[in-house]
Amino acid sequence: MDVFKLAFETTVVGVLAFLWLGIAVDLVYPPFFAKIVPGALGKNDALLGVGILSLAYCIGSAIVPISSQLVNDEHWPVPEDAIRCQVFRDQEDRLDKIKKTGFPEHHIPSDDYESCHCSYWDRFLVAEKPSGPKTFTLQQFWIGLYSGDSKEELEKKKEILTLFQLQESKVLNQEADKAERFRQLHERIVVLRGAVFSGSALLLTCFFGCMAPVQGQPSHWTRRLVGILVAIVLLAFCIWNALEDLKSPNIFDLPVMEGLLGVITLFGGFLVYYGVKARPYLRKRVVLVAAFFAALSYGGWMWSEVIYDQQVISSYAVMESATKP
Repeated sequence: MDVFKLAFETTVVGVLAFLWLGIAVDLVYPPFFAKIVPGALGKNDALLGVGILSLAYCIGSAIVPISSQLVNDEHWPVPEDAIRCQVFRDQEDRLDKIKKTGFPEHHIPSDDYESCHCSYWDRFLVAEKPSGPKTFTLQQFWIGLYSGDSKEELEKKKEILTLFQLQESKVLNQEADKAERFRQLHERIVVLRGAVFSGSALLLTCFFGCMAPVQGQPSHWTRRLVGILVAIVLLAFCIWNALEDLKSPNIFDLPVMEGLLGVITLFGGFLVYYGVKARPYLRKRVVLVAAFFAALSYGGWMWSEVIYDQQVISSYAVMESATKP
């Protein structure tokens, strides 16, 4: 049964990718769907359905691991490791305040992880009190811009993430009925990761398609200029960060986000330079809809990740308190 659940999640992720892949193919080779689709319909619908589901599964199988790397990139606004690190700190701080009720003490003293930077962007924030909320200041921005995380801070973060993985493994190895809610949350996270991937690709594809001049129609040069400038900035961002990752190669931090963004940027630059055929979906409102879909998927994934991490840590604390003499 778990195999079919995995196949269903992967197929859903693949189906979500059909939209932006179809738009990309239509922009590069407009006659494709006019030639292929009419000839395929009505001949063998059962075989066509199996072929579409198989294609969706293959595409989803490729996107699922890539989307996991994408949302966990250190330059992503709020990566997965940053969420887990922050949730771990907050939950352990809360459990530490009620440890007199029987809950076990955390394995990492609070003094050791309070100063840990959970994400790349955490260095630009400052807290008035050690456990208080962090805010952005211009002074801290300049300090964080020219200072990186120390080796000690990186080791603290790795320690926190490793401890969370151990807790997660113990919680998921419970009886099937007790671990079912965690599996359901994990399935939702997998689908939402794929939706974030597809939403981001759809947004960039539609944006560059709107900026590209329509062949055979007059177009103002400012739209093409905006598209070229955005492509140059994104490509420079990709190259810079990819080189940084290659200087210190890490199997757990592959330049997936940079590679994906670079490919879509080159594709968008190609469209802006050569132009596109007139299409009804090349409108600003479609770009706004794609941006809303991407933001909604990202928000849903981020909050699902927070809920999942909180439940794992709390359930582990309950399990430890139950076995404590």
